[in-house]
Amino acid sequence: MASGAGKAFLVVIFAALVPLLYSRSHTLSTFYTNSPHRLVRVNTAKSYDIKFQDRIRSCEDAFLVEKAGLAILACDPGREKYNTVMNVVRPGPVASAELFAYDYATEVLQDADSLKKIKLASFPAEAEADLHTLGMGYDEETSTLFVTNHARSGIRIEKFKLDTRELVATHLDTISHPLLYGANSIFALSGEEILVTNDHHFTAKRSPVLSQLETYLALPLSTVVHVNLKGGEVDAHVVARLPFANGIEVLNSTTVAVASSSKASVLFYTRDGSDLKYHSEILTPFLPDNLSSAGGKLLIAGHAHMPTLAKFADSRHICNDPTELSQATAEMKEYCKTGTAPSWVSEWSEIEGLKHVYVGDEYPSSSTFVRDVDRKVGIIVGLYAKGIMVLRD
Repeated sequence: MASGAGKAFLVVIFAALVPLLYSRSHTLSTFYTNSPHRLVRVNTAKSYDIKFQDRIRSCEDAFLVEKAGLAILACDPGREKYNTVMNVVRPGPVASAELFAYDYATEVLQDADSLKKIKLASFPAEAEADLHTLGMGYDEETSTLFVTNHARSGIRIEKFKLDTRELVATHLDTISHPLLYGANSIFALSGEEILVTNDHHFTAKRSPVLSQLETYLALPLSTVVHVNLKGGEVDAHVVARLPFANGIEVLNSTTVAVASSSKASVLFYTRDGSDLKYHSEILTPFLPDNLSSAGGKLLIAGHAHMPTLAKFADSRHICNDPTELSQATAEMKEYCKTGTAPSWVSEWSEIEGLKHVYVGDEYPSSSTFVRDVDRKVGIIVGLYAKGIMVLRD
């Protein structure tokens, strides 16, 4: 009887696991097909250059101000020791994030002159020292810049007025709300209205184990939040739930795209006032991170192979620190020379479908891809990469 009961229990467990494993098969397949020695490389650019490797690193997000010919970059070298999404928390001082402007339009400029730091004005020194950026949202009409800040003192969103001529970001407000507990990416609908993704319900700080389960089981617990700041109040409500909500992009007056990193897909929603209604989904052969759009196409950057990215992220505090590296094992020193985390960048349109722009490891850990169609320039930034990758068509 006991043996029969045991077999019956195993049958029940297996029956329960089959749908789960089937639903996760697409994402799990990337662990095999996208391992670095199997990965099929792609590069559609006529030329490319990796710039500023000795000046900036870990620039997770970027956007273009095309009329000024500028790429605005959010770079956080402190992510090597403090990454709230991937649960990297190491002792010791942590470098703060900075904002930079790269003049990609003036080709005669020397590299030293084309990249400049953006000054943060009216921002308290203690706040600037605890700035840890993720996503950004920019409303060009009002020059309003929103920046996700995973400060050690608490997750929040910083609001700035960006002067692209003087390269000064004047701090206007700090936005916090119980529904913005894991704020990641931002899309600015206006200077007073934003859409924000929370990448997890169970944040790593709250519960590392539950956060991992939420990620690997692709539980639809993370949220998209609509935030209205009119009248000086923070009016926020949840408008969508999905697994590991990451990048967000409004494609037109009716369509919003949201990257689901743990499902290896992009979900499309129809805007209905301030609410979102699920419409459709496309699968990606990689784990999408941030989204942008250009020339009528959705631009998707992400990570080809999660195990490799996790190892790469866990080693940066050693590989990029001369003192730590000098004390590392011979095996770690060798990995610091050769280790990488393959990038994957694609574009999608309803007419042409999904096309791949760059797949490779010359530039690792791609997290955002932006493009100026008229100037035929594309820029890739990486979660844990040194410098930025500039593609020219």
